[in-house]
Amino acid sequence: MAKVTKILGTTAKAAAIAAGAYLAAGAVVYEGALGRWGYINSKPEESLNEPGNMHKYLTLEEFRKSDDWYMANRPEDTRLINGKGETLHADIIPATVESHKWCVALHGYSSQPRCIARQARPFHEKGYNVLMPYMRGHRKSEQKHCTMGYFDRYDAIAWINYIVSMDPDAVIVIIGESMGAATTMLVTGEELPDNVKCAIADCGYTNCYEQCAGQISNLLHLPEFPFMPAANTYSKLFYGWDMKKCSPVDAVANSKTPTLFIHGEKDDFVPYRMMNVVYDACAAEKDLLSVPDAEHAESVDVHPELYWPKVWEFVDKYVKD
Repeated sequence: MAKVTKILGTTAKAAAIAAGAYLAAGAVVYEGALGRWGYINSKPEESLNEPGNMHKYLTLEEFRKSDDWYMANRPEDTRLINGKGETLHADIIPATVESHKWCVALHGYSSQPRCIARQARPFHEKGYNVLMPYMRGHRKSEQKHCTMGYFDRYDAIAWINYIVSMDPDAVIVIIGESMGAATTMLVTGEELPDNVKCAIADCGYTNCYEQCAGQISNLLHLPEFPFMPAANTYSKLFYGWDMKKCSPVDAVANSKTPTLFIHGEKDDFVPYRMMNVVYDACAAEKDLLSVPDAEHAESVDVHPELYWPKVWEFVDKYVKD
């Protein structure tokens, strides 16, 4: 009996060690890739201190005009308390002439509102008020981790409701890039006020788990197994969300919001093939734009002459002057 007890005790200790190691592996991935002080905020806070952005500023006219527009307008920080008592932050640039038209622009992973100015500025020039939230875990955000759109969708809806509370006649367009596009799709899967007229999802992924599994070796130089299952377990246990249920492809199947899907044909970060998957799944009115020669989040930079005519053709169906 004593021998059996000893064996059971040893087995229990081994199981505890294994469970601890499993959770530790999950913590490495989650906190490294999604924790506030991990990869997502590793880029310089001053975006032009990043060599890639500086190169675009010097070589791409639309990028430079958009960054100059953002800095010239110097948006004041707007704060909102959501239903959970959390403080949310956003930059708001009002229209130059009083307008009921609003654009909610959602930035991507490891980015910030300044970098979604490329999409926001043309809306502002068309007479829109522009609201650019800080996504969870990014820069001014007070949340300590990124959720790849899972909880961000509810934050975006809180901002939409904020707009409607200020302006009951608001007409709202949502545009997002990369993680912001995934969030846009997740938002359209929820019940929204009639003020939301259409959405634009630029290079969004099908499912968070699938996206992270495809990039774990690139970002953290780790194999998918056991690190991705461990990271998802860690996420569910400590932060209350399941990466597999952060699923834009499932959300758009419930969408009533007309959506334009955009993707660069050379995108291998969020694979180009994902566009057709979410497009086919979308239950709402929809259209798509495939952009040649564009890598991840570069469609608006590489071919603005394709990008903006398609965007305005789509938006103008649902937002009337």
